[in-house]
Amino acid sequence: MKQSLWHLGQLLAVVFVIGSIHLVTILNSNYTFPVATLYQLYAVNFIMAIAGYAMIRFAYWLKSQVEGFVFLLGSFVKFAVLYGVFLANETAAIHDSRQAFLHLFIPYATCLIWEIATLSKILNQAPKNSV
Repeated sequence: MKQSLWHLGQLLAVVFVIGSIHLVTILNSNYTFPVATLYQLYAVNFIMAIAGYAMIRFAYWLKSQVEGFVFLLGSFVKFAVLYGVFLANETAAIHDSRQAFLHLFIPYATCLIWEIATLSKILNQAPKNSV
């Protein structure tokens, strides 16, 4: 439990720091990207990263050795949700452009990198009953 709280604290810190830098960059460049949409992007990615982490932890707890597959499935679902909510429909807050896609990709990549790093830490843990 302590390790899980540590990992989630790291995610919160990473999202806050990268999100703040991203927001300041948008505000200083006079780019007309809606700030509310940026908050939504980071919130959705944060929530889905927590859900993916919980599923990976549950798979590790079951000793099922499918954590990598759970991660892949979670990444696929995460990208599908982001695409469906923010890009696919006509009333989407982000329209198809390179800069808009970049603003979608930065929160996604931030959480994805954290998930990969955390998954590698989980998978490299020694079993409790060895040695």
